[in-house]
Amino acid sequence: MLRFKQVLIILLVLQPILIYSQKSISESEKNIVIENIKVLIDSNYVFNDKVKSINNSLDSLNLTGKYNDIRDYKKFEKVLTDDLVEVTKDLHFKVRYHPEYVKNSREQLNRQAARENEKKTKKEVRIDWDLWYAKKENFGFEKVEILGGNIGYIKYNFWYPLEWTKSTLDATMKFIANTDALIIDLTENGGGYSPTDSYLGSYFFDKESILWSSSYTRPTEETESEYTFKEVGGERYLNKLIFILVSEETFSLGEKFAYCMKHFNKATIVGQTSAGAAHGIDYIEVNDNFMIQLPISHNIHPITQTDWEGTGVIPNIVTSSNTESIKTTHLNALNKQIEILKKQTIVGPILKRYEKIKMEINNR
Repeated sequence: MLRFKQVLIILLVLQPILIYSQKSISESEKNIVIENIKVLIDSNYVFNDKVKSINNSLDSLNLTGKYNDIRDYKKFEKVLTDDLVEVTKDLHFKVRYHPEYVKNSREQLNRQAARENEKKTKKEVRIDWDLWYAKKENFGFEKVEILGGNIGYIKYNFWYPLEWTKSTLDATMKFIANTDALIIDLTENGGGYSPTDSYLGSYFFDKESILWSSSYTRPTEETESEYTFKEVGGERYLNKLIFILVSEETFSLGEKFAYCMKHFNKATIVGQTSAGAAHGIDYIEVNDNFMIQLPISHNIHPITQTDWEGTGVIPNIVTSSNTESIKTTHLNALNKQIEILKKQTIVGPILKRYEKIKMEINNR
């Protein structure tokens, strides 16, 4: 979905903040920035019923002199961001003092408009660079292996566009197809692009397409529905134990996948409560010097009718560290396999090997 694409573009485009000249921000500019932000919130913020209260709070803070003594641009950026987060309880709000970015964005739009007939626009160049970077990151797949006891393990850090990552994702699922249980490690997954999440999720459902998630976007007042795929590029992974590892660093689309799998009763969530970032964002120009990161959309799960904004994805099994999460899930999966093997015959050597692996894990 668009909001997750916007997140990646923002992260790639924004360069480290430059050291700008120490000029002071005027009272006039502070008031203009606040008024412009109010207008942007009024027309874009995801929860229309909260707009009036948010803008009234900004007016109150400004009228009581909260920003009067601020002369530094960066300090104004921070204080205004903190106030927006405090007022809204929405961690996605962020004001940015970035005049170079504003200038470059305008110039880029002008260049793109002037070069519509060229073979490669700036956007296409950006896509080429993004694809090059995605390949260097192996499309988000840091590690895929078979743990002791025939337990699959996937360390997945970012959801790249499906048209780029599909072959790698399918190859990953083919590699773990014959395992008896699966651990999907999203502890460092920072988000990415839909519908890669629903495509991976499709491996854990039968061929019947179901509603995976919906999202409401305030500026367009449209609700977009996302379904699982009827066809995948490998064997579906059905009727097996699935564990998903999360942490405080699991963010956005990583949280969405875990949340959906949890509430469809397809996986056990293990780890620490995730970041709680469910809102889609846009990055909008405020004036010549400032941009604002503003939440414009939210997710709707078909079962819960809500999302994980502010609460995070809450684990079924809480652990204190990522290392403990891996150990806990490995043991749980192994114990289940041992339980199954004990009911069968002619499995003595395998059972002994699994018992030995269990002992080794416990002794770590």
